[in-house]
Amino acid sequence: MTVNRTATRASLITPAVLLWGLTFAAPLVIAVRLSLFDADYLTSVFVGLGNYTKMIGDKYFVKSFVNSFWLVMFIVPPQVFIAYNVAAHISDFSDRTQAALRFVFYVPGLAAGVIMALIWRWFLALDGLINQLFAMVGIGPVRWLIDAWPARAGVSLIQVVQTVGGNILILSATLCGLPSELRDAAMIDGANARAYRRYIMRPYLMRTLLMITLLDIVGVMQIWEVSYVLFRFGGPEGAVASPVYETFRTAFIYGEKGYAAAKGLVLAIVIASIIAAKQRIEAWAKQ
Repeated sequence: MTVNRTATRASLITPAVLLWGLTFAAPLVIAVRLSLFDADYLTSVFVGLGNYTKMIGDKYFVKSFVNSFWLVMFIVPPQVFIAYNVAAHISDFSDRTQAALRFVFYVPGLAAGVIMALIWRWFLALDGLINQLFAMVGIGPVRWLIDAWPARAGVSLIQVVQTVGGNILILSATLCGLPSELRDAAMIDGANARAYRRYIMRPYLMRTLLMITLLDIVGVMQIWEVSYVLFRFGGPEGAVASPVYETFRTAFIYGEKGYAAAKGLVLAIVIASIIAAKQRIEAWAKQ
């Protein structure tokens, strides 16, 4: 009986272990090995930690993290704020209406990033739709695709529109688990809708809000389709190049595979550190 149970457990675990090995462990080992070489498409020379020390003086890769910081400031707070308020308000509707509204908000996220970038390139052009709307109210044209800070604002706008629907979907799904009896009890005790959201709904969603904040930060660091389609070379003054975009450009435009692998591993370490910080915050909040 014990042998049969062990065999059953092994048969259930083996596919997951093989999948993990093929999709994570093996690529990680290959990337670590490749990062120790000065490799292109034809040659490969062992340089040890040379690719990692090279990054210290790589102003473009360093600036990509600075860009990510500013994009996080522009994207994550409004995205989480909008998602929370929309999810909170649509929870007052019937189940069928909620489902329809979730779909409507999620539609922009169904489009490929390249397609969205092509559409927004027309919106953000000097004579594009947004500047035409500004002209109707007496505001001069904004050089979205020419100047550094307007470019960051434009990319932030695209990212919020495209990804806020996913956050709304996650928060709305979490609210489906909130017992309706809590709302009824709060109303009986004299709480209005604002107090209910503040003292019951918001604490209930806190862990989910932390999770989507983490996902949004990681997502900002991985922006590359918009930067590539709108600007090709990281935008004016390299203002919208993310770490993933710099890694992509190093590997596929400059052909430096070893250096790109090192950049990818450094980015993975940064993301892992953010995840660890998020877990520490959750542990602190439970105390």
